[in-house]
Amino acid sequence: MELCHVEEHTSCFQYSTHDAAIEIIELKKNENFQIQSDANQILFVMHGLFDISGKKVRDKKIQKEESILIPLHSPYVITAMEAGSFMVMKLNFNITFCDRLPLELLLELHGKIKKEPDTIGLLAPNMRLTNLVNMIKEYMDDGLKCSFFFDIKIREFLYLIRVYYDKTVVFNFFKPIYSTDFVFSNNIYKNLDDVKTVKELASALNYSLSGFEKKFKRVFNVSPYQWMQEQKAKKIYHEIHCSKKTFTEMAFEYEFSSPAHFNVFCKLFFGQTPGELRKENMERSAVLFT
Repeated sequence: MELCHVEEHTSCFQYSTHDAAIEIIELKKNENFQIQSDANQILFVMHGLFDISGKKVRDKKIQKEESILIPLHSPYVITAMEAGSFMVMKLNFNITFCDRLPLELLLELHGKIKKEPDTIGLLAPNMRLTNLVNMIKEYMDDGLKCSFFFDIKIREFLYLIRVYYDKTVVFNFFKPIYSTDFVFSNNIYKNLDDVKTVKELASALNYSLSGFEKKFKRVFNVSPYQWMQEQKAKKIYHEIHCSKKTFTEMAFEYEFSSPAHFNVFCKLFFGQTPGELRKENMERSAVLFT
């Protein structure tokens, strides 16, 4: 199916064209793919048979409709034993199954965690997961690549894991990612909405500023300042389009030194001033509802 108002979607700040949270990788027979390790990732095999190897995992076979979990900072190479494809989903958020069951609680309920480094979790095929992945692919084939939408679908995938698999199976699947880095990154997402500066975030996690910056750079592969600026940009973009706040109010709320500085920030991240963004959005809305 074709998307309506394509330009409205593809020009959006949240439209994923690079480093998307969901990607589909297609490999020819004997072709290799290096898994990047900048986030915990779930791989769902759509077609084919693959071999996965890492530092301490060798020649592990994964096949159609199986899911594997690749921990943060654990590079692996996937080799196609036959031509096929798999979907990659990056878990770039606080991992929960629903409001009642965060991942940490599930892991804690199963007692002390013992794991070998460089291991991966694996889920057997399940029709509900397969149906969801196939539907996501259809959306992507239509041209739908919104990061907001991808986030919803990844969370839906996690929820389906919770309701269609035994808790012990879920525990064993996610156990390899449980580490100090996992706890650190999850706490970052938990505290993000309550702080405004890198110093405040470091304090919320009980780190010195220098220690926090060092660990953040190692875990997220970017400076905390740059990362927080990007998160702030996403919030501001939403506010410009969805709230009636004045730009002066936004500049004050997000602690810019002046409305002019706020304009410079928007120009840098979005290529337009806040006034231009809001005007463009209003014009599009007027067209949609006439």
